[in-house]
Amino acid sequence: MKEKKKIEKTDNSKFWQEVKSWGIVLLIALGLKATIIEAYQIPTGSMEDTILIGDFMLGKKFVYGTRTPDWIGIPWTKIGFHIPWFRLPSFRKPQQGEVVIFKYPVDPSLNYVKRCVAGPGQTLEVRDKVLIVDGKVFENPPHSKFISPVIYPSEWEDPDIFPRDAGNKDNYGPVYVPAKGDTLWFGKVPNDIIRNCTQLKNHTFSASSDRMVIDGKTVQYYVVEQDHYFMMGDNRDNSWDSRFWGFVPFDNILGQGLIIYLSWDKEMPLYRLAHKIRWNRIGDLVL
Repeated sequence: MKEKKKIEKTDNSKFWQEVKSWGIVLLIALGLKATIIEAYQIPTGSMEDTILIGDFMLGKKFVYGTRTPDWIGIPWTKIGFHIPWFRLPSFRKPQQGEVVIFKYPVDPSLNYVKRCVAGPGQTLEVRDKVLIVDGKVFENPPHSKFISPVIYPSEWEDPDIFPRDAGNKDNYGPVYVPAKGDTLWFGKVPNDIIRNCTQLKNHTFSASSDRMVIDGKTVQYYVVEQDHYFMMGDNRDNSWDSRFWGFVPFDNILGQGLIIYLSWDKEMPLYRLAHKIRWNRIGDLVL
């Protein structure tokens, strides 16, 4: 009887050691996910052919400073609530040309992946689909593409463009990207740009022909509170990006694209599993 109890005690001890071991592994994994690296799925083709629909990408969170979660709720739903967040110290800010993961400013519950084409303090424009930043041509990334042979003329003003009167996606700007500390004067800077910067910091904004009102007060200028970035997709003719919805503030930056760890062809039927997985893309660096 004593020997039986001893065996049971030993079995229980082994069981709890196993639970403890898996618990430590889980905590390490969660810690890595929260601070170092995280997985992202690519749902749209705006970054083709750098990143394809069905690619699963790992992103570095720590390089720009890990941003703690600001929302707790049921995964893959909008059921939950917001919590205070903060950012850990960063190694550096996003650089021009890097593939950046960020919270979509129009709907922060969504994560977007685009290329940073201009940073705070830079001026960009597009001339006949050629991107120019600070007077220099921005070289197209190796796997970027243009799917339409049509070039919209500079005379045509797209009503969906940001800011208004900036032209269209093929002939755009010039537009200055605000930096922290910049003073944006009413009447000298387009109202859309001031509105964008203030609302991204949760201020209220309104303007008429003769005055600008921020948080209920009539003011003549706004001092920018954070750096902003201009994001574009590598699939330039089929990308819903900063040309249409505005800047990405540093508050929304999550991380930098790193590597493709899985690639899934959604058009291929499941029974052709060996062909459904795009084996040649696994391990590709996101450049």
